[in-house]
Amino acid sequence: MKKSTKISHHEGHEVHQVKPKVDVKKRLIPYFVTFVYFVARVTFAVDPKDLSVAEVSQKVEDAQAGVKDVQMDLSMEMKDSLSGTSQKVKGQIKIKSPDLVYVHYTQPMEQSLYIDGNLAQMYQPSQKMVYQQHNGQGKDAEPIYVGVGQQLKKYIAISRVSIIKNDDNEVELSFLPVVDDAGFDKMRVYIHKKDWWPYQMEVETPSTTTKAVFSNISFNQGLADGLFKFQPPKDAEVVEGAVF
Repeated sequence: MKKSTKISHHEGHEVHQVKPKVDVKKRLIPYFVTFVYFVARVTFAVDPKDLSVAEVSQKVEDAQAGVKDVQMDLSMEMKDSLSGTSQKVKGQIKIKSPDLVYVHYTQPMEQSLYIDGNLAQMYQPSQKMVYQQHNGQGKDAEPIYVGVGQQLKKYIAISRVSIIKNDDNEVELSFLPVVDDAGFDKMRVYIHKKDWWPYQMEVETPSTTTKAVFSNISFNQGLADGLFKFQPPKDAEVVEGAVF
């Protein structure tokens, strides 16, 4: 049994400071969670010949203004670079402005990710475990969700970016980081021009190659706030650890 140090009690749950087992999928979640937020269904008349990386970034950000919520299906495949083994992940993502996210994974095992402000919680019902991760405390707390437009700008700021495909229907961006701590070696983002929504991502790290596809995207369905709220079950162990 792993050693743990009790740090607090709340609402009948013991909270322990532990270092959970590394889960490759958890480490990759941020690459996808940050791209699945609030893009309005807006059509822009764009001449493919004149489109720049800066214009793509701005149009993605502008398109978010009119969207209150969005939901989509997730299909993701991760391949281990050393062993060559792969894992398929399936689930559904729901997001509501300004900072609520719910991801229900159904494959390879059922688990749920909740993001509310600066708190992320990963619930694994089969193990009766809840992992919690805070993005700062008190006045230093910042929301985990910042929106797809802002996150895209952050990736552009730390990367050499090229437009490798640009036609009437979509644009494809290639990212090569120029800093050591970018968290990825290569990345491609595919964006539909009909709504300026990223519908596919491919990410390479030293250990994995991951492809994520977002489908059946729908906007402004009136998702209730309660869908995004999570209270750990009384029989679950709550640990402060790495959700991502």
